[in-house]
Amino acid sequence: MSAITLELPVPPSVNRLRRMDPAGNRKRLEFYRAADHFLVAHGPRPFPVRVITGSYEIQIQIPESLSSIDLDNHCKALLDYLVSREFVPDDAKRYLRRLVVEWGSPSPACRIGITGL
Repeated sequence: MSAITLELPVPPSVNRLRRMDPAGNRKRLEFYRAADHFLVAHGPRPFPVRVITGSYEIQIQIPESLSSIDLDNHCKALLDYLVSREFVPDDAKRYLRRLVVEWGSPSPACRIGITGL
């Protein structure tokens, strides 16, 4: 069973990403660039590519300081980022089997735990 633990910057909310204007796409791309830089500086070495190849579960911890927003508002950008950078094969139903989102990251970043099943 493979496992990855990452800390990534807090992504934009899904409300921001899904607007029908260029600003939503710009916010997504800004987050992807920031997350890439964060991983280069703080992430695992070497940068993992497709460590998880089958079914998996994800646990996301959002910083408590963001508790004034909806807890699930940042999940979509994080999941899309993990797929785009090939940490996981896809977030479709046949691969992503369990998703836990909770308050309580001990740092100002989001903590993501990915476990292969």
